[in-house]
Amino acid sequence: MYSYFYPILNDDFAYNILSIPYYRKGNPPMSSILKDIEIVKLDSVLKITIKILNSMIKKLNDYIVPRGIRFILELGTDFRFYKLPVKCIINKQLPGCGFTEYCINGPENVILCSPRKMLLKNKKDQHEFEVYLVVNELEKETEVDKDLSKIDKTRSQVFMEKLDEMVNGKNTVYNRLMNEIKDYINFRKSYGKPYKILVTYDSYRIVKDILESLGIFQSFYTIIDEFQTILHDSKFKSDTELEFLDILKQSHSALFVSATPMLEEYLNMLDEFNDLPYINMDWSKEDSTRVLKPSLKVLTMKSVGTKLPEIIQSYKDGNFESAVRMVNGYPTRVISDEAVFYVNSVNHIVSIIKKCDLQPEEVNILCSNTPENLKKIQKRLGKGFTIGDVPLKGVKPKMFTFCTRTVYLGADFYSTCARSFIFSDSNIDTLAVDISEDLPQILGRQRLFDNPWKNEAIFYYRSTCDYRKISQEEFDKELERKKKATSDLLRSFESAPDDAKYNLAKTYQKNTKSYNYKDDYIAVNEHIGSNLVPVLNNLVLVNEIRAFRIQQIDYKDRFTVFSTIHNTLSSDDIINQKVSEFLGEYQKLGTSKAKLKMLCEYGFSDEVIGVVLDQIGEHDNIKSYYLALGPQKLRALKYDKYYIEKELGIVTFSSELLNNTIHQNFNLGEKYSLSDLKVKLGDLYEKINYTAVPKANDILNYFEIKEYKSTEVIDGEKKRVRGYELLKRKDN
Repeated sequence: MYSYFYPILNDDFAYNILSIPYYRKGNPPMSSILKDIEIVKLDSVLKITIKILNSMIKKLNDYIVPRGIRFILELGTDFRFYKLPVKCIINKQLPGCGFTEYCINGPENVILCSPRKMLLKNKKDQHEFEVYLVVNELEKETEVDKDLSKIDKTRSQVFMEKLDEMVNGKNTVYNRLMNEIKDYINFRKSYGKPYKILVTYDSYRIVKDILESLGIFQSFYTIIDEFQTILHDSKFKSDTELEFLDILKQSHSALFVSATPMLEEYLNMLDEFNDLPYINMDWSKEDSTRVLKPSLKVLTMKSVGTKLPEIIQSYKDGNFESAVRMVNGYPTRVISDEAVFYVNSVNHIVSIIKKCDLQPEEVNILCSNTPENLKKIQKRLGKGFTIGDVPLKGVKPKMFTFCTRTVYLGADFYSTCARSFIFSDSNIDTLAVDISEDLPQILGRQRLFDNPWKNEAIFYYRSTCDYRKISQEEFDKELERKKKATSDLLRSFESAPDDAKYNLAKTYQKNTKSYNYKDDYIAVNEHIGSNLVPVLNNLVLVNEIRAFRIQQIDYKDRFTVFSTIHNTLSSDDIINQKVSEFLGEYQKLGTSKAKLKMLCEYGFSDEVIGVVLDQIGEHDNIKSYYLALGPQKLRALKYDKYYIEKELGIVTFSSELLNNTIHQNFNLGEKYSLSDLKVKLGDLYEKINYTAVPKANDILNYFEIKEYKSTEVIDGEKKRVRGYELLKRKDN
C-alpha cells in the first residue's frame, strides 16, 4: 500500500532551489516535480539542495484506506506499525477514526504520549484494565488556558530540574513508578497481552529510562499523539518541549500522529520534522462518504461576554434546536438540550457562569486541573463548583459544558444531542482559535453518529482591532533582530575560552528564565553530554511566526476569517467559493454606497445571501438597510444614505438631541467608572447617529463631577478603579 522513493543525488547536482512545490496529498511522478523547479547553479548550496529534494520525495506517501473500513482496527493485519517507517509523521486525516483505540487494543507494545493529562485519564477510564497510566505528581499541569502575561516563566526549568533529580537520583517517585510498571508488565505478560503505557510528553523520559533499565524498551513503539501541540505549547513550556524532542531523537521509534498536523510551512522550518517520511491516510479516495464535510456557521460578535450569555438564556428559556434522526429504522425528532462551549479562558467561563446564575448541576467545567484554577472557580462561584471530567459513554452530560483548550483535541464526547459553539477573539491571546488546526479538532469531538449535530458547530469570532495590527515588514524586522541577537550570542559562546563556557551558559540560562525569549531565541540544553550548551530554540521562533499568522493574517478582518475557515474546512464548496470571491471584492470598496450597491446587484440566491449577511455583521448599517428595505427598494433610492434613512424614519443627529439624550440617561449622585462611562456613551452616540469616538471625559461637558478611586474585584483580582460622581447638571 505504500510507495516510497529514496533517490540518491550525487555531487554533480549543485543547484539552489528557488521554488519547490510540495505535494503532501498527491503522489506525482518525479518528472512533474522536477519541471516545476526553478534552478540556478550555485555550488555552495549543494547539501541543502540534496536534503530538500530527498525530504520532499520521502514525504510522498499515501495510505489508501480500503472501502468498507471505518475504524483502523478493522484493517486487521493490513495495518501494523512494523510496516511503517520507524520514525515518521502520520496524518490520520479523520478525527475519530480509532487510531488511539488501535494503539490501546492492537497487538504491539505501545508507549502512547499525549500532551494533556485529562485526555490520558479519559482513555484510562475507558480502558481500566488494559493500560497503565503514568501519574507523576512532580509534573505540573500544562495551563494552556492561562493568561500568557501571568505565566510562571520558570515553569519549564523547574520541572526539568525535578526530572533530572528523579531519573538520576532514583527518588521515591521514580521507584514507585518502576515498581508499578514492573507489576503491570508482569500482569499483562501472564495473560499474553501486549503492554500499553500512557504518559504525557513531559514524563516520557522517565518511562524510557525505566523500560531501558528493564531491557525491554526496544520492544515498544513510541506514539506521539497530537504532535502539533509540541509547537503550540512551546509558548508555555518551550524548554520541556525541546527536552522531549531530544529524548525522541535517542528513541529507536517515534510515530508523530495527528488529524491536524502542523502546517507544511512549520514542518519545513523544524529540523526535527522536515526529513521525516509523511504518511497521509486517505479515507476519501475509495469511499468519499467516510469524510463528512463539517457544517460551520460563521458569525461575528462584539465579545464572548455578551454573546455567550445570550445563548445560555435561550437554552434556559427552552428554545431548543430540533432535528430528525433514525431510531430503530424510524424517523424520530430530537431536541438539543445540551450545549458545549469552547472558550479558552477560565476567567471568562467563571464570569459567564456567575452572570447567568448557573448552578453546579447545570455546568461541567473542563479546564486544566490545577489548584489555581480550582481556587479561582470556587472563590467566585462557590464550593459546589469544581473541575469536571469528560463524561464516559452512557453518562448523561450536563446542560452546559465549558471547554478550554485542554480538551480541544483528543477528547471523546458521547452526547446524542449536544450542539457545539466555538468562540474566538484574536485580540486576546488565550481566546484566539487557530483556524487551520483548532477548528477541525473541535469539530471532531462529538463521536456518536446518531447525534444530528455531530458534525456541526457555530463559530463566533472577533477580528483583529486596528490597535493590535502590525505590518509584515514590522514583524519581519523584529524577527531578524532577535535572530541576529541569537547568532551573536552563540558565536560569543563558541569563541569563549573553555573554562569560561559554563558560567557563560549559566548566564544565558538565567536570562532565558528572566526574559522568556523577549530579546533572543537562546535556550540552554542540559542534556548534550554533561555540559550546558546554548542552542537556538527554533520552536519559540516558529511559534512566533504562527502567532503572527493567526492574529495578523487569518483574523485581519471578517472577510479573511471567512475565507480562511472555508478554505480549511470546505475549499470545494461552491457556495463558500462564491461568498469568498464576493467578500474579496467587497472589502476593496471604499464607500458605503458602493458596498450597498454591490450587495444588491451581485445576484445572489437566497441561500448564498444569508451566508454573506452573516459575514457583514450584526451592527453594520449596510446589513440593516438591506434587511429593512430589500434590494429593489434600495435600488429605487439610489443607495443614498440620506434617502434611505428618511425612508426608515431615522432622526438625523443634532446637538440638542445629544444634550437631551445625555441628561436623560445619567443620574445625579451616581458613580460611574471611566470604563463604564465610555461604554454607555458609545451606546448613546450610536442610537442618535453621533459619529464621535466616545471618551469618558465627554461627560464633563454635561455634568459637574467629583473624581473617585476605589478597589473592586474584577475577574477574581483586586483592581484600582477610577471614575466620576455626577454632582450637578450643566445646561448647554
